[in-house]
Amino acid sequence: MKKDPSLKSQASAIFIGSLVGTLFQFLIPAVIVRLISQEDFGIFRQFGLVAGTFTGLLGMGYRSSLFYFYPTTDTIGKQKIIQQTQFLFLVNVIIFAIVFYFFGSEILIALNFKEFLDVKLLVVLFTSFMIFSSVVESIFTLEKNTLLNKVYPSAEKIVRFVVFVTIVLIFPGYEGPIYALVLYSLLRVIYYLIHIAPYLKKIYHINLKLIKEQLIYSLPFGFALILNLIATTFDKFFINQYITPGEFGIYSIAFLSIPILKQFFNSIHSVVVPEISILVKNNDINQASKLWQKTVEKTSAVTIPAVVLFWILANEIITILYTVEYIEAANYYRIFILMFFVSMFSHEIILRGANKTKYILYSNIVSTVLTVVLGFLIIPKMGLYGAIITALIGTITPMLISLHIERKIMNLSVVDWVDWKKLGLNLILCLMIGVPLLLLKDYVSNIFIRTFLVVTVFGLGTLLLQIKFDLFIFTKYLPMIKKYLRI
Repeated sequence: MKKDPSLKSQASAIFIGSLVGTLFQFLIPAVIVRLISQEDFGIFRQFGLVAGTFTGLLGMGYRSSLFYFYPTTDTIGKQKIIQQTQFLFLVNVIIFAIVFYFFGSEILIALNFKEFLDVKLLVVLFTSFMIFSSVVESIFTLEKNTLLNKVYPSAEKIVRFVVFVTIVLIFPGYEGPIYALVLYSLLRVIYYLIHIAPYLKKIYHINLKLIKEQLIYSLPFGFALILNLIATTFDKFFINQYITPGEFGIYSIAFLSIPILKQFFNSIHSVVVPEISILVKNNDINQASKLWQKTVEKTSAVTIPAVVLFWILANEIITILYTVEYIEAANYYRIFILMFFVSMFSHEIILRGANKTKYILYSNIVSTVLTVVLGFLIIPKMGLYGAIITALIGTITPMLISLHIERKIMNLSVVDWVDWKKLGLNLILCLMIGVPLLLLKDYVSNIFIRTFLVVTVFGLGTLLLQIKFDLFIFTKYLPMIKKYLRI
């Protein structure tokens, strides 16, 4: 009997595959901004905002239900849940296509995206393809397919890079990257359908009882995602009324995020949530709490140094990737990445594992109301700075509310919730190294040498201090490393 891979090996596989893929994903905007104008880049980013928002709205949280139902059912049950998820996606796509056919122009004009009136069909195609294939990485994880978790993210990003560069060279202007997005999404859905073919060998009748259970689980989470999407995109749609496409292109770069962290979180959470689901179903809240605390310990050990380093190098990162024409985005970027200090607490994984997704909905209702009100008040007065502050508040508010509820479920006091001393010490050590580097780095004129020196000094210094003070992420190897380094 084949032994299932451990949580650590699964998470590592997902992270490695995502990390390699992310490196190629970084290259896409770096190449595009050098091939098209800032104005065209802004229009391309606006298309991504519109189509990506529709994709998020129509996903309805069905992806999350797979992590709850798939691990605890038999082979036939797995086939049924995959088929019914696709059926639900199909219903949503049909409704969207009909609505957009009749009212697409009015929607785009109302949102101030008149440039897309001639490419309405592309909006529908891209959205439809992305919805159908939105669970592809989730299925790899649920199947515990370590090979595909490593290979697929990298291969997908490489294909995406090749498609983008080729199409943009053929079609210069904003049309090129938009065509590339649609072609990429088509290739993605074709591969996905090939992969799930074994689940479709025998088509089962729609099981209304299972559909009901899936909807009961998904819809609160889905509505929460929709509200979260409104909260996290409101700033972009609202500020679009006041700025040019070129300025929007600059602003959109603030959400570059820290891709390594995003992939790191996803790789861990996609593995941990199914395990927590099983523990909670067995009424083992204590063990589920320990698994959550262990997860936070790992994520914070990486997050704190990464945020400090990227904050220091914001100017260099934006200039190297997007050229000096986009340097204005650096300050917006510095503000937004502060949200990682909250997201490192792995919010919602207990709620999702415990099937208490209604609380995620409640937290996002509060967040959406707060974000919209705040945005209306400060964006007209503060412009892009008001928008980025609104985006930050809209992102962290549901996280904070969900974390509070999860702490109650785990029956932990604020003091016992996490190891605050370790978190504080980690931040202090990073600042001890980071602040002098921030003050001294501009004495090195060459941007590449400057970036290399900061990364090297900060990375090695932080690593040694984490090892010395027992903060290193790989705790198992700490005694051996400390003995070898004599620290």
